[in-house]
Amino acid sequence: MINRNFLLLLTGQFVSQIGDKFHMIALSFWVLKTTGSSAKMGAVLAASLIPSLILGFISGTFIDRYNRKNIIIGTDVIRGVIIAVFAALFYFEAMNFYVILIMQILLSINAAFFDPAIPSVIPQIVDEKDLTAANSKHQFINGFSTIAGAFIGGIFISLFGYLWVFIVNAVSFLLSAFFECFIQIPQMAKGVSINEKSSIFIDMKQGYQYIFSKRILVVLLFIVLIIHFFVGSIEVFMPVIADSISSHGIRNLGFFQASLGLGTIIMAVVLSFGNISGKEKSTLFGSIFLIGLIYVLASFFKGSQTTMMVLFLAMLFLFGCCIIAASISFKTLLQKSIDNRFAGRVFAVAGSIGNASIPGAMIVYGLLLEKYEFQGVLMISGLILMLLSVLSFMLYKEKNYGQASKVISKSVS
Repeated sequence: MINRNFLLLLTGQFVSQIGDKFHMIALSFWVLKTTGSSAKMGAVLAASLIPSLILGFISGTFIDRYNRKNIIIGTDVIRGVIIAVFAALFYFEAMNFYVILIMQILLSINAAFFDPAIPSVIPQIVDEKDLTAANSKHQFINGFSTIAGAFIGGIFISLFGYLWVFIVNAVSFLLSAFFECFIQIPQMAKGVSINEKSSIFIDMKQGYQYIFSKRILVVLLFIVLIIHFFVGSIEVFMPVIADSISSHGIRNLGFFQASLGLGTIIMAVVLSFGNISGKEKSTLFGSIFLIGLIYVLASFFKGSQTTMMVLFLAMLFLFGCCIIAASISFKTLLQKSIDNRFAGRVFAVAGSIGNASIPGAMIVYGLLLEKYEFQGVLMISGLILMLLSVLSFMLYKEKNYGQASKVISKSVS
């Protein structure tokens, strides 16, 4: 059941993410068109990710220490103002590559605080039994806005030009902040996790002590690394496989991306209305095992161009389903397993680990696929992933959660 507070949060997220997708598409094309340099385009995209990745290891302390609602609203307002300045500079033809880099860095810094705050707040405004459904709906908004934003954004640019895209994005962040103003978030008891008289560094230290003292959290953070690593791997596999099937590689890649996206959206919808509450652990590890199995089976695909296209489209659809099922289950387990007073620190670290593993996977698989056939790489990757899923499942001892919590609370106090 969607309550008023969660609906306001989803509405704000949907509006801002559509606008943000508009912005990134317009920015990438504009940089490539004006500079003619794919390296500079890559630098802009890196500037959008790296600051958030680095700051994620410390931003969670601020999320737990200060009012989360104010952080969410404030970062949306700041991003709206940054994009508005961006649009003004574009209008007066004062825009250049270095200004773009600075503004993308500022936007990424804000994201380091905004992104972990959202999953930290959800357990405060949603009943525990509804967490899986809430995370599924949030994931659906993310997936739908990414696909719809990319599709509509391209049309919007061609019809109205770059300036109006930047204006729309600025308005979308401010509108998102407006919706978030009406969210009512219950105050947390500060307890021992945050002491206003202590320093930021002490709170940060307590956060890492909390994370590494709980085997459940360590296993779950390892899982998020695995999930994001193989998300990165599929981004490298898709163009290689698309090109190997026929001479229409670009067209094939478009179909592959669509099939993957469709799988993520459908699974998010299914889990939004289905009831897997209490089954998140089996769903998480089962989904990761299935991804490994899908990779192994895909290594044996053979046949005509049509047959290969159908098989790989089905593979990518199932991959998308499994990734979303694993992602939603992971987030829900994390929310249920931690003291919410530490949620900002835990989710910020998880986000940084995940964000770091994707480019790492792209580099590793890029090198592997230069030397080896994709079938062999798929086979080995699948077997490793299946093994890791089994080992992680064995390490995850949910029954020890209650005892571990008591030990940690005493150590932190």
